[in-house]
Amino acid sequence: METAIIIIRDIGFPCFVALFVLIRLEPAIKRLDQSITTLTVVTAKSNGMGKQTIEKIVSAVMSKRTGKRRRVTDVLDDDSEKACR
Repeated sequence: METAIIIIRDIGFPCFVALFVLIRLEPAIKRLDQSITTLTVVTAKSNGMGKQTIEKIVSAVMSKRTGKRRRVTDVLDDDSEKACR
C-alpha cells in the first residue's frame, strides 16, 4: 500500500500537473501564434512587399507539411536569389 502511494506521489501527481498546465496554456499559445502571423504580415506590408511574397513567407514559416519550420530570412534569401537570376 505504501508503495502505491509513493508511486502516485512521485509519478502521478507531476503528470497530472503537467497535463493540466498544457491544456490550460494551449489556447494562449494558439493566440500567440496567430498574433505572430498577423505581425509578420503587417511588417511585410509596411516594408512594401507584395501579396505573393507575404503569402510565401507566411506559408514557409507556418508550414506543417514537412514538419519543419523555416526561418523568414531563409524565404527572403530564396526570393533575392531568384531576383538575381
